[in-house]
Amino acid sequence: MKVTAKTIAEELNLSLATVDRVFHNRGGVSPKTVRKVLDKAKELNYTPNKSARFLSKKRNLRIAFVFPKYPEYFWREIEAGINSTLEDIQDYGFNIELFKVPYKLKDQLEVVEQIIRSKSYQGLVICPTDDAPLTDCLRAAVGKGFPVYTFNNDSPLSQRLSYVGADYYDAGRLAGELLHRFTNESKRMAVVIDEADTFQMKEKKRGFEEFIINLNHVTSVNILKIDNRQLEQSIHSFKNLFQEIDAVYVACGALAEVSEQIADLQLSQKLVLIGHDMSDAIYHYLQEDVITATICQNPQYQGSIAVKTAFNHLMMEKPIEKKENIVKLEIVTKGNSKYYIY
Repeated sequence: MKVTAKTIAEELNLSLATVDRVFHNRGGVSPKTVRKVLDKAKELNYTPNKSARFLSKKRNLRIAFVFPKYPEYFWREIEAGINSTLEDIQDYGFNIELFKVPYKLKDQLEVVEQIIRSKSYQGLVICPTDDAPLTDCLRAAVGKGFPVYTFNNDSPLSQRLSYVGADYYDAGRLAGELLHRFTNESKRMAVVIDEADTFQMKEKKRGFEEFIINLNHVTSVNILKIDNRQLEQSIHSFKNLFQEIDAVYVACGALAEVSEQIADLQLSQKLVLIGHDMSDAIYHYLQEDVITATICQNPQYQGSIAVKTAFNHLMMEKPIEKKENIVKLEIVTKGNSKYYIY
């Protein structure tokens, strides 16, 4: 097995950054620790990585990460993935600044224009709203040589360099299949979406509808749009409809809030409820049999891969191998939900 600096760090229970400082004589490490690292390197016949030496001499890079604030539980896991990966590479001069903005075109566009205009950043990793003005802004930046990478939500027309995230058309089809399998012959359904008409939301809706349209027993499909600024009121307005349907697909980040509303209704007929992601509240409603299943996509992995993609391309000067790095979809029910609580 190839011995790396990470191998030595793990053997000695040290951080990779500490081992790296020893090998590149950057100081800040006690003589005792330096000796331990060098002895372990000799013991394992470690050969320093030439590319690591190259990286240590490069200029600092500053990358902007732009993503929404809502739903907070999901983006907290994304951020954990970003930070865990950054710990191993920030000593190479790769720095990240996070911008958490509302999922609104105006807010995102303003922040992105400021980032590009400042000329303080060497790249942008973004979960975009995908509305035309922002798409045009990103495409213009890429055309002028400013690297843009998307994650979680895509913006294909922006000519971004890469995308990390789920295939949301498949996610919508999977949700349709789950509703179909969990409901009886009569199938009156509803799809809950948010007002941000993003590429992600469009693809989920398209996948769901294309699966459902081929079924024989679906009598109705209602599209319910919620306002994230008035979430509770929006969901409450669907109260009467929830009493008349068989199944609900929550395509946006409001699964816990919809679950709470449905639980409070104490319906005589149990609804089949499918949504996305995992949180403490979603876990609770799975245990209470309010949520039938949720579709997860490993947000920590997404955050990590988004960082690695930009790092390898900008710092290592490697060509991007995957224009689209698609994460797998995982079905979570009451029975296996404990494995998805972080």
